[in-house]
Amino acid sequence: MKPSHLSLFTTILPAYAQFIGLTQRSNITAGVSNHTANTNNLKTWWHTTAEINPQGAVADTNVRQSHLYSVQVSKVGHSEYYDSFVYESIPRSGKGQLCRPDDSAICPEGDGITIEETINTTMAWSQFLYGADVVVKISRRDAKPISAEKIVIRPTNLSLKANVTGNSALIYVPYSPDTHGLRFSVEFADNIWEYRAFGEGDNAHHVQNVDPSGDYYVPSYNESMPVVGREPLDSLLIFASPYPSSDLVPTKDDDIYQVQEGLVTGLDQISQPVVVFNPGVYYFTGKAHAILSPSVTWVYIAPGAYVKGAVQYMNNNIALKATGFGVLSGEQYVYQANPAAGYNNSKSDATSLKMWRGEGVTAGQSWTINGITTNAQPFNVMDFYGDLENFSVDISDYKQVGAFFTQSDGLQMYPHSHVRDVFYHSGDDTIKTYYSDIHAERIVVWKTNNAPIIQMGWYPRNISNVTVDHTDVIHTRYTGRSAYAPRALLGYSASYENPLANNTADTTHTISDYTVSNIRAEGISPALIGLNLISNIDRLQISNAWIEQFPNITDVGHSVVRGYTDRKKHNKKITVGQSSPDGIGLAIKSFTVGDESISFDAGNWNLTSAGALDVDPDFSKHWTVV
Repeated sequence: MKPSHLSLFTTILPAYAQFIGLTQRSNITAGVSNHTANTNNLKTWWHTTAEINPQGAVADTNVRQSHLYSVQVSKVGHSEYYDSFVYESIPRSGKGQLCRPDDSAICPEGDGITIEETINTTMAWSQFLYGADVVVKISRRDAKPISAEKIVIRPTNLSLKANVTGNSALIYVPYSPDTHGLRFSVEFADNIWEYRAFGEGDNAHHVQNVDPSGDYYVPSYNESMPVVGREPLDSLLIFASPYPSSDLVPTKDDDIYQVQEGLVTGLDQISQPVVVFNPGVYYFTGKAHAILSPSVTWVYIAPGAYVKGAVQYMNNNIALKATGFGVLSGEQYVYQANPAAGYNNSKSDATSLKMWRGEGVTAGQSWTINGITTNAQPFNVMDFYGDLENFSVDISDYKQVGAFFTQSDGLQMYPHSHVRDVFYHSGDDTIKTYYSDIHAERIVVWKTNNAPIIQMGWYPRNISNVTVDHTDVIHTRYTGRSAYAPRALLGYSASYENPLANNTADTTHTISDYTVSNIRAEGISPALIGLNLISNIDRLQISNAWIEQFPNITDVGHSVVRGYTDRKKHNKKITVGQSSPDGIGLAIKSFTVGDESISFDAGNWNLTSAGALDVDPDFSKHWTVV
């Protein structure tokens, strides 16, 4: 279906401006109610074409609904509960390991998924808008008894608690006028899977003992298969968002193109600047995506809109936006889908499909994204191309789920960017700090098995004034250490072109005034840092870092800092602290593992102690842990 011009507007409550097309829809899934809220204090939504299917691909016009959880929301002090749709994502979106869309042949190309499909992992989430304190009611379809003592809500420092009434968990979610919303995981003790690793280094992998016909089966576990992570088998995420400001919602005064539900084509031919996906289901197939007309600067995915596709901007002179509380899902694409190769699995950093992409951006342009959830990305989630040194992003209340593939990075942060209030499910570089003057804060991370959480590296860089504050890592499950792509909270990967060489530094490049503060890692965690220094370092500070525990046996918890040499400068070695006060280029302050404070004075910082820090001896006078 081709888009048609929007001719009908619905004005809904001045508290969140004029939302377009937010009509409520009845549910067609048997036995499930549909009673939703649409007030100035609470908004929930539903899908008419819900499909409960935790293993296979769903129909083009259907939305996968959680097979296990139902969620309802009530305003505090009110007895009436309203349904909030619970979405679900599964590994490979139920298509299997394919190289080509619409093909059933198994692909030999590894995608990073080992046992997840065999053990039937799922990730569910429910999103709603609120303007007052609410109670979230969670029920399980399996009718298993629920105990408040066996429910954990992460991040645990939110101090949210569950009470149980009958067979439902009730969670009080507070609101304040300056709220940034809450993004949290609700976890049941009887639904936790312990991920175990077997093998060494890059050859290590997860193992399972439940399905002899499945991948990486072992009949029983032993000491050579340590636990490296604990996650819900069927996870449930709750995204409670404040209502958006009026500039983030199109109104009748905007020149709008409303997309018709179903198969979408023709967005490259429109003349309007604003594209609106109203509540409903849209799809592009696994062999197409939304290449927008150069006129388009704003994509609005309304609450209750579910778009199976990816977005590519072609405008090069106006600020760009993507807003709304709908979902952009890559579930119809194969891993590393490449439009230049017929959307087949053919990895290319330049041409493999990004869920969000912009071509030919120019100086002064920017991109704002707010509210949207991205699901099941087939590759890196976002890249823009053009004058990136003069391009910035403003990211808020963004959610990323269903990132089961290895190549599933977080969003890029270009110079002068601000990222905040984000939930990342990510398999690769998550918080990417490749440019100067960037600020990331209030980020929740659920990490799988590749690359560091905060990434500095891959190339020598000249950057400064980088801050990453208040990061909560709620899950990781690294199988083994990687020397060139560290498994760490903060990592600097070695040269992208030649990761095994140790002479790829550029001693004319320096990373300076770089601060990571208030970072927490719950459960089993990787190392604090893993730095393959191919740039000089000055005034790098990590403060107030807490790690609950390191994994047993494996060396994933070992922090390693290595200095590389510059082959173009007679193998001169990079420096640490050359332009820093007292020559201290790396300062670790208030670092705690479990309940043990780590410091030089305590003598518990090295590899054989709780801190597990191993820093190149050449830098011994240029770093500290206090």
